[in-house]
Amino acid sequence: MGSGARSDEAARILVVDDETEMRQMIADYLRDVEHYAVANAANGFEALSMLAQQPFDLILSDINMPGMRGFDLLNRVRERFPSVKRVLITAYNVEDYLDLALKHDIGNIFVKTAPFNFNELSAAIRNLLSNDIFGLGHYFEPGAEQTRFVINNARFLDRHAREITDFIGDRKRAKYLEVAVVELLTNAIFYGVRQESPERKDQWDLDCELPDDKAIVATVVRDREKYGISVCDEGGRLKKNDVLYWMNRQIRRDENGLPLGISDVHGRGLFIARRYIDRLIINVHQGKRTEIIIINYNEKAFYGYKPLYINEI
Repeated sequence: MGSGARSDEAARILVVDDETEMRQMIADYLRDVEHYAVANAANGFEALSMLAQQPFDLILSDINMPGMRGFDLLNRVRERFPSVKRVLITAYNVEDYLDLALKHDIGNIFVKTAPFNFNELSAAIRNLLSNDIFGLGHYFEPGAEQTRFVINNARFLDRHAREITDFIGDRKRAKYLEVAVVELLTNAIFYGVRQESPERKDQWDLDCELPDDKAIVATVVRDREKYGISVCDEGGRLKKNDVLYWMNRQIRRDENGLPLGISDVHGRGLFIARRYIDRLIINVHQGKRTEIIIINYNEKAFYGYKPLYINEI
């Protein structure tokens, strides 16, 4: 069951939520606006029964439901219907669920914001169904302005980051944005391409030059609502479970109130990006390509917690 998106018919999506109005709103949008074939279920047991009777390509489930929580439901879906794409949805803080996301191999947790961010939900679902996860343009209006920066040396990462942030012109958040971009460029060059060990930073060649076919590409896109930056490398070394583990260690506290990962050499850049940027999206094709996307909204357009998007093929 759940054979993946088919080219000859609309992809089939199962929406699961115990809140009738929320469930119906999402189902109506996906059916009437995005033209998917949509069914809905009020709980996990009903969802499993429907999955056993008909094929679905993707399941979108709330986390906190009576009887069977969303994580337990999607774990059963993974075991019984492994080809079905899985997305969780919640109104609560995603960071409280990182340990469960790691345990149950969940990379995508959409957040219910006010107002509801239908465009973001559409992009997340469309990318998963098509397996076309790469590309900053997926999250922006058609024809949105794009600018590319090619970086093939590590010597002037601060300068490159400043050039990118100056180009965007967000003076209010420039400091945090520049720090995040430096971290992402560092990860792309030294971990993604050069495969350096973070435990041996004192041995890194900080003046290294990358060949043209291994150069880091940073792309900036903006539309009326937001702007984004993607940083791509040809290494593909990141793994979803590693990212979840590193993030969780930066969030969880020890008995003294300090992060468990305060001394970790891994994951710092991703944690910084998630903490200070509106959206962090991680796309990985193992052994071939990694793309880290950060997005900021021009204004406080959506109120709520930050989602989790880690896509791995």
